[in-house]
Amino acid sequence: MSVLATLAARAEAASGEESAYRRESARRIETLERARAFAYRRLNLLKKVAETATDEADTKKAADARIAAAFVEIGWIGANLAELDEKGREAEAKFRPVAEAIGASDEPRTLQALADFEAWFMQRFGRDFCSVFDRYAPDTPKVDF
Repeated sequence: MSVLATLAARAEAASGEESAYRRESARRIETLERARAFAYRRLNLLKKVAETATDEADTKKAADARIAAAFVEIGWIGANLAELDEKGREAEAKFRPVAEAIGASDEPRTLQALADFEAWFMQRFGRDFCSVFDRYAPDTPKVDF
């Protein structure tokens, strides 16, 4: 093999390694971005839930209000739990322990209830719960009059 052929082969190999690394790092960045986005979605949702019905003495009414606040935030209902369909009622029952635990200010119980809810959601619907916040927004053309 000539010197030029050897150098060309080394250059192509280096280029291949660089390309592979760029693909790998792009996948890793995408994974980290998704993890960050989901962490903030959880935080913001539970913040909304925690701020709801703080003065309500009736624990069932308080939990109902917290669930409604969460489901409005997600976009599952407009304002009232009565709007829920069968799947929504199932989700309400599974989310209720989260609403109750956060109302009791029980951090370990809240985190466990949230983990249980998310595991149920994944098993039931085959996707991560935090993906419910992914909303397709079609491009709209700008019209200048």
